[in-house]
Amino acid sequence: MRVFIRSLVLLVFVLLVAWIGLWWYAEGRLEAGANAYIARYAANPNVKVSYASMVRGTSPLAARVTVTDFQISVLIPNQAPVVVTLPSVGLRISAANPTVVHVDYPPQINISTARGDAAVTFGSIDVAESLDPAALFNSSIQPFRGAQANASNINILASNGSLQVLHIDSIAVQGTVNRHAGPGDTAVTASESFNGIALSSLLTRLGQVPFNGQIAQLAFTFSASGPLPADWRNIANQVNAFPVDDKADRAKLIFTTLHDWAAAGGSANGSVTLVLGPSTMMADGAVKFDANVQPAGTADVTANHLDAFTAAIVAAYPQVQNSVNQMEAELSPYLSTTNDGGQVLTVHVAYGKGAVNVNGQKVSDMPPVDWNLLENPPAQAPGDGSGASP
Repeated sequence: MRVFIRSLVLLVFVLLVAWIGLWWYAEGRLEAGANAYIARYAANPNVKVSYASMVRGTSPLAARVTVTDFQISVLIPNQAPVVVTLPSVGLRISAANPTVVHVDYPPQINISTARGDAAVTFGSIDVAESLDPAALFNSSIQPFRGAQANASNINILASNGSLQVLHIDSIAVQGTVNRHAGPGDTAVTASESFNGIALSSLLTRLGQVPFNGQIAQLAFTFSASGPLPADWRNIANQVNAFPVDDKADRAKLIFTTLHDWAAAGGSANGSVTLVLGPSTMMADGAVKFDANVQPAGTADVTANHLDAFTAAIVAAYPQVQNSVNQMEAELSPYLSTTNDGGQVLTVHVAYGKGAVNVNGQKVSDMPPVDWNLLENPPAQAPGDGSGASP
C-alpha cells in the first residue's frame, strides 16, 4: 500500500510539473505571438505602435498575456496622426480547449483624429482563432488555420463619445486558411455579415436619408483556391514597405503575386448581399485561369422591388430623378416585372476566350491580359502623366 501511495504521489507530482511547464511554454508562445503581431504593425513606416505593459497571467487554468494602453498611430502627411487606443487587449488559451486562442478586446476602443475624437463601443465581442496543432511546437509555420468573431450592439460615437453616429445590431466574421492547399484545393475562405445597420435618428432627419437610415443586412463571402503564394503572410508588409507614392513598385509586387498564384492553378469566387429598404440585391462572381494565365468566369447580379426602391430614393432626393431615368433606360434590357418581386433586375455576365457576353449576347471583345505590362508599367514622366519628357 505504501508503495502504491508513493507511486501515486510521484505520478501526481510529475504531472503537476509537466502541466506547469506546458502552461509556462504556452504563455511564452502567446507573448512571442503578441510581440510578432506588434512587429508586423511596426514594420509599416506609416504606422507607429506603443503600449504601456505586457503582462503574463497567473492562473494555471489558462495561459494569458495582456497588453495595456495599446496604441496604433497612423501617420498622415501634413495632418495629425489617427490614433487608435485600446485600454487593454489580451490573448488567452483555456486549458479546456488548448487549440483555440481567444482575443479579449475591451468594450470601448477610442479613436483620435485631426477633426475630433470618436469611439467604438461593444455590448459584447468574442474573437477566437483556431491553432494548427502542427504549430504548437513549431514557431516557423503559420500558427492559425481559422478565425471567427462575433460582436453585438456596436455603436460608433463622435464628439468625444457624446453623439451616436451609427449603430449595428451584430457583426459576424469567419475565415479559414489551408497552408497545404494544392491547385484544386480551397486555400482561403472568408465571410462577413453586418446586420441591423442604422444611422442615428438625428443624422437621418438632417440628411433626409430614406429607409429610416437603415440597412437590414450587408454580407460578403470570398474563397480562393490554389497554392498560397510563398511568404504570403508578409505580402502586406512588403507592399507597405514601399513609400506611399511608389505606386509602380507596389503594383509590381501585387501583380507579380497574383500572376504566380493564377499560374499555379488559382481560382476565386465571391458574393455580396445587400438588403436595403424594400429591395434585396445580390451579386456573385467567379474567376479561373487557362494554361496561358488568361481569366475566364462569370458574374451575376439580381435585385428585386427596384420600382419601390427608386421611388423612395427620388422622394428623398428629387434632384436625382434624371439620373434614375437614365439608369433605368440603360438597364431596360435586363429589367422585368413579377407579381412577387416587382421590378426585377437580372444580369448574367460570362467572360473569357476573347469575348464578354451579357444574358447570352456578346457585348464586347475581351483583350488578353498582358501580365508583363501590369507587372512592369512604363515609367511616367512628371506632369501630365503621359510619359512624355517635360
